[in-house]
Amino acid sequence: MKESRFYKLSLVLPLAIPALLAPLFLFDSPLPEWLQWLVIFITFSGVIGGIPYIVLVGLLFWWARGKSDTQFRRALMLLPILMLPVFDVLALLGLLIERWQRPESALPASDVLMVLLGFAPSILGFGYCFVLLVFGTAFVLKRVGILEPLPAI
Repeated sequence: MKESRFYKLSLVLPLAIPALLAPLFLFDSPLPEWLQWLVIFITFSGVIGGIPYIVLVGLLFWWARGKSDTQFRRALMLLPILMLPVFDVLALLGLLIERWQRPESALPASDVLMVLLGFAPSILGFGYCFVLLVFGTAFVLKRVGILEPLPAI
């Protein structure tokens, strides 16, 4: 498999891993409590960030037309940082719709910034965990000979 194809397929991971772990969250599990909390956090990362992530990946593929494999790989490294504005715009849109539909239950304007800033560490943390997972797996698969490396610059 070509390395560039592997990177494109790896974009499914942030949606697939939470979906695969969701059944562990839904049913009583014999897992230790700390592992149950980790499953909960990973599952909710997919639920909360799923739609913004799909939008971001769509924008990435739109941008990547005609770009080199090296440019695409560099964009993957920046994906968690690029997720912040996409998430914030969609979250603000959701909060504005809530304010319009149900003004009595909408967040005060002072809390909106705290909500947006509060998600930033989670977005960056989970995002770079996935980036490390993908690039680490690619490194191992290249060493084993399963991935064809990208051509040198």
